[in-house]
Amino acid sequence: MADVVIDADVLVGKLDRNDSLHAEAQMRLERQGHTPLVLDLLLQEAISVLCRRAIQRRGDPPDWGRALGTARSWVQDGAVAFMHHEIQALFPQILDIVESSAGALNFNDAALVAFQRQTIIGEVATLDGSLANHPGFRTVS
Repeated sequence: MADVVIDADVLVGKLDRNDSLHAEAQMRLERQGHTPLVLDLLLQEAISVLCRRAIQRRGDPPDWGRALGTARSWVQDGAVAFMHHEIQALFPQILDIVESSAGALNFNDAALVAFQRQTIIGEVATLDGSLANHPGFRTVS
């Protein structure tokens, strides 16, 4: 059973070998000793970052075959949890968290905070200091 959610920044580092945090993301995933869980909204965020990078770094784009192949295999293997209903139910609270953070937390980060508060998820593996330092938010190191 999955027990640690992998944040989008770690997913980007995992999917893009050219990412500045690739090595740290790899180490974070390897030393966890936990079963990772990928949330659909975080995988979507990671793929969107790779799309933006493909445009910005035309000479050094992400390896699409590897990145999307990995994403597809996670979905096929059941490693991705689809959170549509939870987002719908918690939408007002998520917006409140974004507002109370004065924008330090984006929508997906605020959703993770809301999910933890509702005990929908446990700890999160993240490289994001704003999220990791949010009061009461639980991370793994």
